[in-house]
Order: sequence, then structure tokens, then C-alpha cells
Amino acid sequence: MRTPAARGSLRARAARLFAEQTVRPLAAALPVNTATLPVARLVIDAAMRIVGPSLPGTVVHRRDHDGVRGEFVTGPKAMRTDAVILYVHGGGFVAGSVAAYRGVASRLSTATRTPVFVVDYRLAPEHPSPCAQLDVARAYRWLLGRGYAPDRIVVAGDSAGGFLAADLVVTTAGRRGPAPAGLVLFSPMADLGLRIAHTGDRNRDGVISYALSLKAVAHFTSEQLELRPEHGTNLPPTLIQTGGAEYFAADAIELAARLRRAGAACELQVWADQMHVFQVMPALAPEARFAFGAAGRFVTSLLDTEAATAV
Repeated sequence: MRTPAARGSLRARAARLFAEQTVRPLAAALPVNTATLPVARLVIDAAMRIVGPSLPGTVVHRRDHDGVRGEFVTGPKAMRTDAVILYVHGGGFVAGSVAAYRGVASRLSTATRTPVFVVDYRLAPEHPSPCAQLDVARAYRWLLGRGYAPDRIVVAGDSAGGFLAADLVVTTAGRRGPAPAGLVLFSPMADLGLRIAHTGDRNRDGVISYALSLKAVAHFTSEQLELRPEHGTNLPPTLIQTGGAEYFAADAIELAARLRRAGAACELQVWADQMHVFQVMPALAPEARFAFGAAGRFVTSLLDTEAATAV
């Protein structure tokens, strides 16, 4: 396990403490249902555009073919044409959108010099499990069908999207399917029963709580799904980044341990004082820039390209 810094920046710590006293209790108290979700989705998308806007010069191409919807996002300096990153956005399975994640995609694209395809998977409760899993798997097959070799595809995701991204890779490995070149996860969920998260220090996150997570997951599935990679299967090298002060830190740590026990090479980075998916909020967490730089170096080491740079 690598700890990038012993302490987070003053700006990141202040943002987390403010959110802990304001956003988290409000989010935990509000109901998550078909009446509140339309507004909540708009608010979340707008907030993400503010705290993590796209980089200037980013190019976006919408795609809707063969049942696959999403966006190709190419950030500044992203010159590769032989590889792609399949990104699965977060949002607790009930929120998030490809438009809201253009900032994340543009930074990841620039750091890796690689285009990013953000899959527009169906959300719960309108489309519960396994709709999202099927959409992510269909997007992976679609990229393979477009001519990308498996070792030219890196799968990535955050939070609930991190669960879906890892589930794709673990399921593909279990079925002896074509493994991608690598897996990059930001603050992934690993246990939808929330038992692992409850073993950690879950009271410091600025936004995520047990109450909020339980309500969101309940719309997605009634099963206590977990990521359990099988030993001896073809699992790709993995990078996991998690915040040291977030609710799902224990999930990330346990998932890294499970991947290693299954025989995968897995680098775990715990970023001190950071809250859940701090990478999506570079305006509040300066560490996001360096986290993308670390992800860029990891991806380029797999794709054998020029050194990636932080954005």
C-alpha cells in the first residue's frame, strides 16, 4: 500500500470538514425515491461541472450505436489512436451522467494521452441490476468490435462505477474472456451489503454515509453483491486510489487484498484526508491533479507510451 502524502492540503481538509457538517447530514436525511431523484440528479450534475469542469480544448463525440450509448472524450495532448479507456461513472447506481463526468474524462484522457469512452449505462430505480452490468459489458464488447485489442483497452471507474468496472473485469476473467490491459479504480465500492464499509472509519467522509448508501443501493439490488475475484483467473494489473477519510476506504483496501490473493498485481494508494472520489473535484482538492498524474503513469506503463503528465 502506498500513501502519497502524510497529510492532505489545507483546502481539501477544509472542504471535507465543511461538507461533513452540511452536505452529509442533509444527504443522509433526504429520501431517495422517484420523486426526489430527478432534482437530485440535476443538482449533482451541476455541482460536478463546478468542482471539476472539462479542460479547455477537450473534444467530445457522442455515440449511440448497437445499443451502446456514451461519449468519446479526448483531452488536450491526448494523441493516441491505438488504445482507449472504458470509463464507468459513479453516482450510487441512481445518479451521475456522461455529461457530468466530462471533467473527469478530460483529465484522465490528458494524463494518459488516450481517448476515454464514458459509457451511458442505465440507472436505477428505473433500471435495476443487472441492467447496468449488461450495459457496461456491452460497451466493452462494442469497443472490441471496433478493432481495439483487449490489451489496448483499460477499464476504469469510480464509486458505484468502480464496482461495475471491477465486476466487468472479474466476471470476464471468471468466464475466461479477453482481459483488458488494466483496471483503474477511484474509491470503488466492493460490497453492496455495506458490511466492509462498516468496519472502517466511516464518520469522516464529507458526503457519503451509511444511510445515503443504503438507500441508493436498495434501488439497484436487494442482493448483497460483492466483488470476489477467483484465484488463477486472468486478472489485469490494477491501480486503486482511495481517500483516507472516506466512507468506502475499507472497501478499496479489502478489494486490493482480494485481488492480490487472487494473483493480480494491484497497487493501492491511500490519499490522506481525502473524501470520497476526490478526483472529481479538483477545484476543492488540489490532490486530484496529482492523483490523475499517478493514474496516467500507471496506464502509460501498461500501454507503453510516452510518459504521462499530471493535469
